[in-house]
Amino acid sequence: MISYKLQEPTWNTPLVKIPKGRERYGANVFAKLEAVNPTGTHKDRGSAMVVLEMIEKGYGTAVCASSGNAALSLSAFMYMNELKAKIFVGSNVSKEKLDLIRIFKPEIEIVEGDYMAATQKVIEAAEKHGYYNANAGYCQAKIVGNAYIGREIAPFSPDVVVCPTNNGTHLVGVWEGLKRAGVSPRMIAATSQFTKIADSIHGFYRLEEPKISNAVNDSGGQFVSVSDKELVEETISLAKQGILSEPASAASAAALKHVDLEENDIVVCIITGNALKFPKRMRKILCSR
Repeated sequence: MISYKLQEPTWNTPLVKIPKGRERYGANVFAKLEAVNPTGTHKDRGSAMVVLEMIEKGYGTAVCASSGNAALSLSAFMYMNELKAKIFVGSNVSKEKLDLIRIFKPEIEIVEGDYMAATQKVIEAAEKHGYYNANAGYCQAKIVGNAYIGREIAPFSPDVVVCPTNNGTHLVGVWEGLKRAGVSPRMIAATSQFTKIADSIHGFYRLEEPKISNAVNDSGGQFVSVSDKELVEETISLAKQGILSEPASAASAAALKHVDLEENDIVVCIITGNALKFPKRMRKILCSR
């Protein structure tokens, strides 16, 4: 009998109405709470599928570049299943995030440079040592994991779906899940390339291109860049409505002010990460107003 931890990620996370959605955005706005997953992030969907593929193909170690949710999630799922994780992080990683990643005992290597420098190290390590490459842009299993989110949203027939976006693995997967279910909402990629408060979407590296652009364009959607001021405002607004979103996740709501919406539109904002993982940053944001 297969154990719970080895099942596909059919977790049916909550879809809740944002109380002030109509007042604030002029439409029926819902939040898909991926922050309730095991490590508080949508990344767990992909990590679950990575585990299944690793076991099927005989891998013992997975490697990825990340300074946050992806590293924490992958390390946790490797720990749960007695597999190994090797994480490369850029030299600008925050101590707060590094302490989180260390909880599940991965091997961590700090690389001189940024995320892309760390990604290059991942590619080299995977090729040299035969590790499973779990990095965005190189791991179809992570796209498949995110497709489960799309499948869960599909029965609500949304007109618009907004995904916090950096590499695009999340948006591409959600779009694939929706399409397979016969639903084609406008896909909105919410990002903030130069943000100083939302590491998860900083840089907008787009490693899943051309799949991201294809998903956005084929759906009639758009790319939206939001400011740190907007991220702070939406993080606070969501918190006051009972949704504890990390700033990067709040981009999905912040983007709505840049999207043309009809009064009867059904809009789904995906809340990809839990605010409580970053207490120092959240305290600073919530105490700013």
